[in-house]
Amino acid sequence: MVALAAQISKLGSVLQRAFYGSGGCVTLYEQRNFSGRRLAVTSDCPKLSECNFPERCNSVQVESGAWVGYEGENYSGCQYLWDVYDKREYSNYDKWLGTSDHISSVRVVREERSPSKICLYEKPGFSGRKVELQEDIPNLISCFNLNRFASARVLGGVWVAYQDANYRGPHYVLEKRDFNNYTEWGATAAYMGSIRRVRFH
Repeated sequence: MVALAAQISKLGSVLQRAFYGSGGCVTLYEQRNFSGRRLAVTSDCPKLSECNFPERCNSVQVESGAWVGYEGENYSGCQYLWDVYDKREYSNYDKWLGTSDHISSVRVVREERSPSKICLYEKPGFSGRKVELQEDIPNLISCFNLNRFASARVLGGVWVAYQDANYRGPHYVLEKRDFNNYTEWGATAAYMGSIRRVRFH
């Protein structure tokens, strides 16, 4: 029965990708608890205002894939990750660690299938102490006595770094590439309290 359930789940993921494309689908709702006007997004949307949807989003349902919502147009400002880490439904913006209901742009996070691996560096330009990770770390300072990282190399997978421990606070999606400075992943300071892999399934 377990093997059959796994096969059904895998088939469902394949069918979702075939229907929505490789990016998946996320549905935005104007009001809390999945009510009010809604918009199904299946590809990058730099300006929600041009999609006949208000720049107010109070709940989200992830049908498939992983997504980032931004407070500003053209993928600028505070960013919020919506994936399937522990839920597919976010009944209000508190659930995605938002500080307001303002969402102006949305983009898909492309799945990167190589084994998850990231190197974090204490200083810009890949210098200072180096920490190499392949698993989720809920508290970086307790594991490595360090919570300031100013550059990073993503060697596999996609990661989300949080300013605070236990996956709380402002957060930033790090896709496969080199980040010479923390500003390149959107942060305003080098503080990083926790980090985890982005879930796509």
